[in-house]
Order: sequence, then structure tokens, then C-alpha cells
Amino acid sequence: MDEYNFVLLILIPLLFVLGLRIKAFSREGAIAASVVGSLIIIGGGWLYFVMLFLFLGLSYISTLSGFERKKSWSLQEGLKGERGAKNVLAAGALPAAISLMTFWNINPGLVFFLYIVALGTILSDTAASEIGSLDENTYMILTLKPAETGINGGISILGTAVALVFPIFYSLLGFVIYGVLYSVPIVSLLEVILTSGLLAFAGCLFDSVLGETLENRGYMTKFSVNFWSAVFATAIAAAVYLR
Repeated sequence: MDEYNFVLLILIPLLFVLGLRIKAFSREGAIAASVVGSLIIIGGGWLYFVMLFLFLGLSYISTLSGFERKKSWSLQEGLKGERGAKNVLAAGALPAAISLMTFWNINPGLVFFLYIVALGTILSDTAASEIGSLDENTYMILTLKPAETGINGGISILGTAVALVFPIFYSLLGFVIYGVLYSVPIVSLLEVILTSGLLAFAGCLFDSVLGETLENRGYMTKFSVNFWSAVFATAIAAAVYLR
């Protein structure tokens, strides 16, 4: 492990305290986030950790958007927007596993691409849920019938818009940094930014389909839906990258 990664591991306890202070996590959630963050540092290094930090920042912005309105409708996450251990593991288990792929002889570009798609899918869903719930015109994704705001499988114009914009913006940040570090041509960067953002958006739509068909019937939980949606998007990403 290089010295930069070691320094980041030392910072994990400080970030644990920060997560609790700003009420981004419950105590159990902060512990789970510390474990996930440590694994990502060990596997992917500082760049992967920076992208995790940006993911958390954009997710937190989504959570705070219109928070008082969401709270009045009982649509907020936790008591004050904090994430618990199940939230963290559903979102972070797959990215952590992907980051550890760097220990094998696998194309580094592929690993980073999968990592961005996995986190981008969760970010897309978070933005759609947190910001999209401010749009009271909600429809079921498969039937397009009007539905109650916040229902599993419900979509809105606002939610769909942010579900597309957030992962593309996140991919832009990640691949610009990656491109500068590894001298990737701009044309190639534009293609991978758009592709990864659209795949994450597709994962978010799949999340809504699972929500309407399986979660509402009690066959899946919110956390398993999040996890398998990210797996779905990442599997497609691997197929697209290796085509």
C-alpha cells in the first residue's frame, strides 16, 4: 500500500465523526461506511476514494433538497436524512467488491468503468427518490397510471430528469480526473462519460421496475432492490466494455 492510501486510511476515523456530526449516517451506518471506505482505499486507492467522497456529497445534496417538505409528507430518509447500515451496505458492497478487483490481472480501465457505473446507479436512484419526491405528479413506471408520491415503482418528470443528469455529471467528474491521470483522448472520454451515465440511468429505471413488480409485493426489500439494480447495470456495463 502506498503512502497516500495509508494517509487516507488514517482519515477514516475523522470521516466517521464527520458523518455523525452532519447527520449523514446513523452510528451503525457510519461504521458500515468506514468499512466500505477502507476496502475501497485498499483496493482502488485515492482516486476510487475521491469518487466515493463525491458520490456521498452529491447524495447528501439530494437528501437535503426540500427536506422540510419531504419531512412534512413523511418521505424523508431516517429521522433527519441519515443513512443506516443497510442503506450503506446496499449501496457500497458492490463498489467495494469492484475496487478489490484491482488485485487481479484485470484491465484497470474496465474496473474503474464498472466502479463508476455501480456508484452512478445508486446516485441516480437517490436523486430520483430524494429530489423526484418533490414532484407531486407521480406515475407507475410500467402502467403510467397516476400514483401516490414516494411509492415504490413511481416515477415523475423531475425525478427522471435528475436521475439522468446526476450520474452523467458524476461520470464527467470521474473520467475527467481519470483522463488527466492516464492521458486518455477527449473523444474517448466523451464516449465513456455518456455511456456510463446512461447505464447508471438504466439501472435506476430497473430499480423502479423491481420496485413496482417485486418490492410492492413483498418479494424484495428496498435494500435488495438497490443492490440488484446496481448489479444489473454493472453486468451490462461489463458486456458493453468488452464487446
